[in-house]
Amino acid sequence: MCYFIEVEHLYDLEKQEKWEDVRKLLYSMWAHDSLNIGKHIRLFAECWLILAEWDCLADTQPLSFQVFQDTLIECTEFGIKNFMNIPQFLCVSGYMMSLFPYLFYTGDNDLYSLWEQKGVEMLHNAHALDPSDKVAEILSLGCSQTNIERYNTLKNQLQPEILTLFPRVTMVELYFKDVLSLAS
Repeated sequence: MCYFIEVEHLYDLEKQEKWEDVRKLLYSMWAHDSLNIGKHIRLFAECWLILAEWDCLADTQPLSFQVFQDTLIECTEFGIKNFMNIPQFLCVSGYMMSLFPYLFYTGDNDLYSLWEQKGVEMLHNAHALDPSDKVAEILSLGCSQTNIERYNTLKNQLQPEILTLFPRVTMVELYFKDVLSLAS
């Protein structure tokens, strides 16, 4: 199983750092097939990573942080309504929410801990729904920092599968390969 669908020309756009074109391409795909979980997760993850790396990306000057955040929030709301029983959605979005909760709301700073906790719960639910998914279990354990021995064992076991789970070289897949590698 691949965690992220392949999207033709996505890597080329990323290489050229055409972030708005990336967002538009993925949004268009998702808008035409909104219940397709693969398209949803790809758009969600790409917007999240661009926002998380905003200050590290070259030339974000012509881009709108707010447009990317609005897209992420729209995807989040849609996913919560439609995909809360799908482990892959729970895993990816829960992980991302637990790391950077402030990307999932605008305005009220009191929401930080609520979104962080929601992310943690979603990660745990992903693992509960699919106990065989090592990625979900690793991310859940890493988030809660509860069983470091099990976390390290699972990371070791996952190494031969990483290229199957994340076979391409897009930004999101490289990110997860790095997070799930033994060096992390």
